[in-house]
Amino acid sequence: MPRTSATYHRLHSAPSIQRIPNFCTPEEAAHIASLVVHNLEPATVFDPTTGALVAHPIRNSDNAVIGPTQETLLVQAINRRIAAVTETKVHHGEPLTILRYAPGQQYKAHLDTLSNTANQRVKTVLIYLNDGYSGGKTTFPLLPITVDAKAGDALVFDNVDSVGQPEPLSRHAGLPVERGTKWLATRWIRHHPIDPWKMGQQA
Repeated sequence: MPRTSATYHRLHSAPSIQRIPNFCTPEEAAHIASLVVHNLEPATVFDPTTGALVAHPIRNSDNAVIGPTQETLLVQAINRRIAAVTETKVHHGEPLTILRYAPGQQYKAHLDTLSNTANQRVKTVLIYLNDGYSGGKTTFPLLPITVDAKAGDALVFDNVDSVGQPEPLSRHAGLPVERGTKWLATRWIRHHPIDPWKMGQQA
């Protein structure tokens, strides 16, 4: 279902942090999660020393990416909706990454910006896909701001300052889930267009 307007709750000005209640419907959120339920894998990172994938040092969730071949018409509509609320172009967004957090799993405090790149992640959009869990709040520890979102809500924030440098105050964390399972979709918005078919070459 297309949505042409959104209500913004500004949580912080610089960096901009905004909550958008009811960004998508619970049915849309459930559809997004359903696309990856059989493709989830533990979060890993590339070890440049060994060349192997190792456990992610700050995130122990399971995750999957909805790449170009998996995008349904609804996912494409959600990506266009993200572009609209962030006032960016849809081809500046990375593919949706879906995260599933079981009890005890978390994403420790971090920045979403990348090192040694000419195409920085300038914004982050988080879409909360379900209710029925406790814990798992999103927090910005240096501000401090804590967000307890509902299914279908979105959180939009800047990752860089006015001159394009990483913004320290955008450091954020997903607190440990205490009960139930938390599902979250993330879309990182780049400064320049990005080709989803060549993601490994454009970091």
